[in-house]
Amino acid sequence: MFKKAFLFTFVFIFSQSLWADPVTIKDIKIQGNQRIESETVLSYLSAKVGQTLDQGKLDQCLKDLFATGYFIDVHVRINGQVLIVEVEENPIINRVVFEGNSKLKDDIITQEVRLRPREVLSRTRIQEAQQRILEIYRRMGRFGARVDPKIIKLPENRVDLVFEINEGPVTYVRSIQFVGNKHISSKKLEEYMLTKRARWYRFFAVDDVYDPDRFIGDQQTLRKLYNDSGYADFRILSAVAELSPDQKDFYLTFTVEEGKLYTFGKVDIVSHIPSIKAETLRSEIAFAEKETFSGRLIEKSVNAITHAAGTQGFAFVSIEPKVVKNPETQTVDITFEVKEGPRVYIEKIVLVGNDRTHDDVIRRELMLHEGDAYNAAKIKQSEMNLKDLQYFKTVTVETEQGSAPDQAQLIVKVEEQSTGELGLSIGYSTMDGPLANVKIVERNFRGKGQVVHADFTVAKKRQDFDIGIIEPYFLGRNLQASADIFSVRSTRFNAYHQLTNGFNLGLGYRLSDYWSQGWNYGLKQDKVDHISVFASPIIRQQAGNSLTSALTHTISYDRRDSRVMPTSGYILSLSNTYAGLGGSVNYLRNDANANWYYSPLEEVVLGLKGALGGVERVNKTIRVTDSVMLGADSFRGFAYGGLGPRDMSTQETDPLGGTRYWTATAEMMFPLGLPSEFGIRGAIFTDVGSLWRPGKSSSTVIDKRTMRQSVGIGIAWSSPFGPLRIDYALPVRKEKFDKTQRILLGFSTRF
Repeated sequence: MFKKAFLFTFVFIFSQSLWADPVTIKDIKIQGNQRIESETVLSYLSAKVGQTLDQGKLDQCLKDLFATGYFIDVHVRINGQVLIVEVEENPIINRVVFEGNSKLKDDIITQEVRLRPREVLSRTRIQEAQQRILEIYRRMGRFGARVDPKIIKLPENRVDLVFEINEGPVTYVRSIQFVGNKHISSKKLEEYMLTKRARWYRFFAVDDVYDPDRFIGDQQTLRKLYNDSGYADFRILSAVAELSPDQKDFYLTFTVEEGKLYTFGKVDIVSHIPSIKAETLRSEIAFAEKETFSGRLIEKSVNAITHAAGTQGFAFVSIEPKVVKNPETQTVDITFEVKEGPRVYIEKIVLVGNDRTHDDVIRRELMLHEGDAYNAAKIKQSEMNLKDLQYFKTVTVETEQGSAPDQAQLIVKVEEQSTGELGLSIGYSTMDGPLANVKIVERNFRGKGQVVHADFTVAKKRQDFDIGIIEPYFLGRNLQASADIFSVRSTRFNAYHQLTNGFNLGLGYRLSDYWSQGWNYGLKQDKVDHISVFASPIIRQQAGNSLTSALTHTISYDRRDSRVMPTSGYILSLSNTYAGLGGSVNYLRNDANANWYYSPLEEVVLGLKGALGGVERVNKTIRVTDSVMLGADSFRGFAYGGLGPRDMSTQETDPLGGTRYWTATAEMMFPLGLPSEFGIRGAIFTDVGSLWRPGKSSSTVIDKRTMRQSVGIGIAWSSPFGPLRIDYALPVRKEKFDKTQRILLGFSTRF
């Protein structure tokens, strides 16, 4: 049917020999049309009755009709002064059928090909649909896919269009080679790339399938890595993706020229705004002379200077780093010029990709709104806020020109990811013994940003459940409200068992970008039973039920670069709990915490953590169950309750807990040289601290406030089933009555 289309070219040539003299047209006749009215065909023609028709206008008539896409064949001829137009219409689609597709559903392909029943079918549309289907399969890594369109003729110029699909095998990346790299190993380069090599252990991976867009992104990644590592002249000479003859594997080869290693030369900052003193911003520069050159440090400095200028009230400021390379000395001179930037305002914020998450959930995390002054630092912080939500795989905030030179549009692009988790796990904890855990979490309930969770654990020494909900923007305000109910049955100590049932109601809010405050009310009932005949008299006196009604206040200052996996910055917090708003328990507890993070080397994070606090009695004696217990994960190298006051008069030598404590930890996390997708990291650490002054004492209670210390190593694995950590800690400073525990194994599902 479509073979007649070649006549379009033939008519041009053949008509030259049949007719060459201009003719004045007195009538135009349309022949061969069935569905399309003659008046409609006439409207497509540039030739009109009364006009003089020459060869050029005749050719244009053919082009006009073929351009509509409604005709498979067109003939024009002159009979006297009558222009006769003979057309053959393209068929109408009766139905579109896909055969052989198992990896893609019909509705996905249908949406892509854009061919519908009762529409006009043309050769061009068939070819476009064929290419679109092939492109979908290539994005899936199936470069061997084949698509053959078949046309089945039906009466009344209708057709069935059938796409016969051979999906072919998945095309994996079998090899990634680097040529010319001398200073950075191929292993390290490959770890940084978005594309990964196919390995036997990468069961659920999708990034080991070849993707041309990802391949282009890898080239940008290599440039950035070398630029951040000091190689300012780095170039990629060639990047080749070669498909194997059987179309099952891709072989990637990058040929690079590293160039020389550069260091920072002269570093200066100049202000062109009289009211901004350059010296007040110099401390924001993240590098100094003779340090290894890094584009990342330049970008970090620009952001820091911009933010510092913004805090001084200068919203419209532009920081321009002037970079001068000196190949002879292998140095790079940097001058940061502080200029009055254009007065640009946010005209519109466009959200893209949030198919499930409501717009207001994203907008409330943005630090800029329509009408605000453009601020690069706030845009960067907004992007970080969205990433910290963990609702999205990727988050990018782009700036586009608005309707006027002083207007800008922010394009917030997100890619949704699964926010629900169902965890079914079994494991072993050195505190609680063998355990089974079921955890259900939805971090973006109904797309409104609410967190709903239910956690059930059954272990040898502990059984508990906790069900709750968190509303991050209660009543549409910047208030995080939470509610949960819980029950815990603990048999960790031989001397007694404890059952606790209760609920918590919480409310938290931000005071500023870094300050936050929270309030929590809790009501719980404790039951201490199964008292051992060998238990301390202090514990036996506390048998029975008690009711605790407590209000807790917390304030924190958070300057970490990430709330999920911080690598720099610090967080300070102070909490106060008063128990005595009714109930039978009265006490006041105060706790202070400080955590600091620093990354001396790439992928290496040093963390320093400190805590101190105490529990004060209010009218009544502080119970053992309300005292502070240290050990296990809170002080590695010691058993839970293994250090602190202890009654030595009984066979159980029961831990009594303490009302005063302090702890400090220094820990360094580092890679172990394994592939990054394993998610396995090593750690070295030391824990120090002390716990003293029990709530009630006697002559048989040993209470020493001497410092304890342990040192150890650990392995942390971010497994597909949840985080697993094994620590080996050796107590190097302890008391004779302390109970030690060198191996600590912890397993839990993510939340």
